[in-house]
Amino acid sequence: GLFMNVVLNKLNTIASYAAAISLVIILLVTSVSINCFDSDFYKSEYKTLQTAQDLGMTQKNLNLATNTLLDYLQDKRDNINVEITVQGSKVEAFNSKEAAHMVDVRSLYHFAQILRNMAFVILVVSCIYLLVRLKKGAWTVLSINYMKAAILFAIFFIMLAGWAYVDFDAFWTAFHHVAFRNDLWLLNPSTDLMINLFPAAFFSKLVFRIVMMFAIGFIGCFVGAYIYLRYQLKHYQAETQELSHDA
Repeated sequence: GLFMNVVLNKLNTIASYAAAISLVIILLVTSVSINCFDSDFYKSEYKTLQTAQDLGMTQKNLNLATNTLLDYLQDKRDNINVEITVQGSKVEAFNSKEAAHMVDVRSLYHFAQILRNMAFVILVVSCIYLLVRLKKGAWTVLSINYMKAAILFAIFFIMLAGWAYVDFDAFWTAFHHVAFRNDLWLLNPSTDLMINLFPAAFFSKLVFRIVMMFAIGFIGCFVGAYIYLRYQLKHYQAETQELSHDA
């Protein structure tokens, strides 16, 4: 009996941490998806950075090139072949190196989607398991372990965000070394349109937006867990006082 209790308590802890980690993954990948495919953001950044003027392109062609890439990432088209007009002459927007790099980017995005879907399944299964085992107590265990896991995650994310804030180029280069197994991402501004569409200034703003949206969800869940635990504690104290009065 004692051994089974120890095993079951361990399982409760594992399930609640699995749920907490899964929730963080879901929040992060969702923030990446929402921000990376927000066409209004691209338009406003192009305006700010004066991309169309700099490249000798119309806003319409700029949007066409951008939407081609975004549609490709979301499997709405099979390639990034598209003709645009640059400084009055029709050209292929993207070359073979850019196309090869986008294959890698799409694989990375697919991996993130699969990871989020798996995290969603783990979150649901863990919550159902804990609710069956612990009934109402499940939310208490989930809240405590989410807060514990969140503090560790927060330290890690704050360090990363600090690095990105202080030296975005170094952070961005390191990210590419981790994410990609080749150097196709090293694009040349004089031959590759992609690096001109999305310079470091563009990506630093995008990363900042992703971090902000993720932080709101992440901190929101933390505050929710804290409020719930405070409420449970008050409830428990009130019950204990009633019992001592009755005794």
